Amino acid sequence: MTFISYAQNFEDVMLYRALKGVRHGFYVDVGAQHPVKDSVTKAFSLLGWRGINVEPVRHWFELLEQDRPHDTNLNIAVSEQAGFLDLYEVADTGLSTGDREFAEQHKAEGHNVIVHRVPARTLDEVLAEHAPRDVHFLKVDCEGAERSVLASCSFERVRPWIVVVEATLPNSQVSVHEEWEHLLTDRAYRLVYRDGLNRYYVAEEHAELLSAFEAPPNVFDNFVRKSEQDAHDGLNEAHVRLRKAVVDAAEAQHAVAGLTNHLAVLDEHYRQWQVDGVSRLAAMEQEGQSLREALQSAQAQHAQELAQLLDEATEHRTERERLLREIDDVRMDVARRLSSFKQRNNDELESLLHRQHDLLRQIETLRSSHAALEQRLHETLHSTSWRLTAPVRAVKLTAAKSVRWVWRTGRPVVARGARAARPIVRSALRIPLFRRSARAIVGPESMLGRRIRTFLFPQPVNPLVAPLELSEQAAAVNVMLKRVIARRKQLG
Repeated sequence: MTFISYAQNFEDVMLYRALKGVRHGFYVDVGAQHPVKDSVTKAFSLLGWRGINVEPVRHWFELLEQDRPHDTNLNIAVSEQAGFLDLYEVADTGLSTGDREFAEQHKAEGHNVIVHRVPARTLDEVLAEHAPRDVHFLKVDCEGAERSVLASCSFERVRPWIVVVEATLPNSQVSVHEEWEHLLTDRAYRLVYRDGLNRYYVAEEHAELLSAFEAPPNVFDNFVRKSEQDAHDGLNEAHVRLRKAVVDAAEAQHAVAGLTNHLAVLDEHYRQWQVDGVSRLAAMEQEGQSLREALQSAQAQHAQELAQLLDEATEHRTERERLLREIDDVRMDVARRLSSFKQRNNDELESLLHRQHDLLRQIETLRSSHAALEQRLHETLHSTSWRLTAPVRAVKLTAAKSVRWVWRTGRPVVARGARAARPIVRSALRIPLFRRSARAIVGPESMLGRRIRTFLFPQPVNPLVAPLELSEQAAAVNVMLKRVIARRKQLG
């Protein structure tokens, strides 16, 4: 499957390479900004991950609320001390900062800078309240406030596997990692990768991830940028519309060509009739010239025949005009049908748009249902009865693990002994007295009896009989139940 990258500098590609074995991970994004454009976490959100998005700018926070209703979105700043601080919002950009000097620089460059008083909390407080024990990666991009964010975290109770920190001054290549890097290296984090903008650190206890950072993003990561994917999809859609328009135009051109050919045939018939009429008239005049004296008596008859020919010519002219009118009617009908065809296509397009709108509403309904189920699960897991029965569940879990461990330890020995004894038991069962005693003790139709009979006399597997497969709906329910059980074990 091709991985779609939303991040500015392929940060999500590097993180996915290291963490693609984690099915439902957890991220923390301090300075999340836009939920899609240049987002490090959007690709993971689409893969089913959940996390915490911290964004002090109200506009970006509202977009996060709309796009990530399943995440924990916090409209606060992160600082070394809880309280309030001045946020310098650089309107319509991702350059908002808590540093007054940077704000003055942006204002000098022509940006609109607005000052807000926003609440601030330490990163330790945010993680303690909202994060699980395992945070798979932490991304920090605060436009100059990275040191304050890292200094507000002890990295003791919650230790993100990977930490990605923007390491340059805003809109520059000037590195400032010396100001804060010791806050990570002194807490057992190792620098593993630099991409010119960010620096990547891996916790010492997760050294198995180091090999993922040996090379920059490359063709073996099988990824494509989101903008490239959108452009490719738009081009394909344009090609489909163009091919349809070409087919429609070819059909219309074919119909016009048929009408033109029919008109040409009619014109040829008319010209042939004119040639035949003129030839006949010339022959009659020549014959009348040579036989004028002999045919004086038939002159009136000839005049009548000539009048008849003129009448026929008039009729033919009338017929030609009628045919021309029919051709005009056919052309108008073709134009009318083309107009109707275009209108019908427009109606179908509008119908498809309505259907798309209905599908989007259904998707939103499903999302709401999912959020409600998440809320019910959260309430259950945090209820008093659930906490009171936690020791009972722990004892049952420990007992089950002990039984499984004993069985896993002793099963090979039991299996080898049973397989070694199988020929002896088969021979003994040939003795009538022993066979009757075994049937009386075990019971041939009991579960133990059926299992012993299957072990002693296994039936050959018919390769023509397909194994039982779950339906798609049953498989989906099974997967959902497994996820709920895993979530309960994680939180319980």
